[in-house]
Amino acid sequence: MSTYKSVTIKNWAVEDRPREKMLIKGIQSLSDAELIAVMIRSGCRDQSAVDLARQLLFTAGNDLNKLGRY
Repeated sequence: MSTYKSVTIKNWAVEDRPREKMLIKGIQSLSDAELIAVMIRSGCRDQSAVDLARQLLFTAGNDLNKLGRY
């Protein structure tokens, strides 16, 4: 069991939260991980939605096309 505790997105500055960032700056301002996080909507106990999205991307070799085929 990990002692690492991710900071929840609710604790991020408002302009850094993926959903709010998208609304303020537009969808083009999001990284691939942030865009996936918006679609995931929420994380789990130990990981934010962005953390989970980063893991998904890593699993797919950071290739959105490959991720879409999973």
